[in-house]
Amino acid sequence: MLALACGSIAFAQVQFAPMTPASSAAKAAAQAAAQGPAAVGAVSETVEFKSGSRWHLTVNAVKQYGLVITGASFQKPNSPFLYVLFDGRLAALFVPYHPGSPRFEDIGLNFDPLRLPAAKFPPPRQIIGGGYICKEVRDYLAYMDAFTDQSTTRVRYGQEVVYFSVLDAFNYQYIEEWTFRDDGAILVRAGSTGPKHGGPDDTRGHMHNFTWRLDIDLNGADDNSAYLTSHLEDLTVSPSPSPSPPSGVYRYGSTAEDKKYLISVEGSRVWNPQHFNTLEIFDCFPEGPFCSTLENGRGHPTSYELVPMRTGTARHTEDFTKKDFWVTRYNPAEILAVNLPTYIGDRQPTVNEDLVIWYTGSAHHEDNPRDEDRNTVPVIWTGFELLPKNIFDNTPFYPNP
Repeated sequence: MLALACGSIAFAQVQFAPMTPASSAAKAAAQAAAQGPAAVGAVSETVEFKSGSRWHLTVNAVKQYGLVITGASFQKPNSPFLYVLFDGRLAALFVPYHPGSPRFEDIGLNFDPLRLPAAKFPPPRQIIGGGYICKEVRDYLAYMDAFTDQSTTRVRYGQEVVYFSVLDAFNYQYIEEWTFRDDGAILVRAGSTGPKHGGPDDTRGHMHNFTWRLDIDLNGADDNSAYLTSHLEDLTVSPSPSPSPPSGVYRYGSTAEDKKYLISVEGSRVWNPQHFNTLEIFDCFPEGPFCSTLENGRGHPTSYELVPMRTGTARHTEDFTKKDFWVTRYNPAEILAVNLPTYIGDRQPTVNEDLVIWYTGSAHHEDNPRDEDRNTVPVIWTGFELLPKNIFDNTPFYPNP
């Protein structure tokens, strides 16, 4: 078994160099040749937080795609780097207007990243990557642990590094943001802003559909497996008619369970809000005997879970918009989400393989918009989290010193 080093035991800080697994390194040349535009701005760096954890990654501003993250590895204190993400990018920016036309696919229109004037982004922000990428290291509230004696309440503020670039798409500016936290979490979102397509009095509603392509190489490209998770609630049990005094707690009610379903061949899935669906990516098939499994110090298999952050679900006539999750085998030529239905046509096996996952989130601009949108539309966001599971043995950095 491959166990993540350190567990719960404290050691003197040990330095480990970031390393790209051989299986992921072998992909790099083919990926570069297949994906066309080179980065107009790129920075490779290791970001170290006060906790002692680190991220090593490359941020790229690329014509057509905007912000692209490559080679992201996470290191918790006193442990080797864990390779997580080979390549993360937007693969579609589909904008259908409510009357049925126009229908723009902005990734396909080959727009340029916007150069960001440093004076407009003062410290603590930095403009890097040849002027195309904004970086900021900041604090976030990680957890609270309150007690009756409030003097002993534990509060931890963690650190995160935030990168964004802007794709300059005619009247719209698309902000593509990636956040990497000191507990191993990755937060991804995209937003649209800028003046309306038809001018300040344009009343047409439309959608902005953002589809991300995530080549997650957890512990390397080989032997990754994906599950759809689902929460199932049994509503056949009648609740008690009133809370039992004095606690205010109902005596009985509906039961529930959470399940995982292995995705064994290429395909697509619908996100169901009642099921709280996520995609969970493992290094290997945890129930299988065929390969070593990445584990933490408690012997629990390590994974990354894609958790949607969304306000609704858009559906359009285009086939690639009719599902929210897609899982495909890695193919360096399969980059654009508009072709997703063709990518899964041969239904290749996806257990213990090099996988790419795709996720779509949507932002809705309503008909007859508010006057606050008249001059330029404030940013409207959609996105997701990539949450680590069983990298640490306990709540990260608990108790906060």
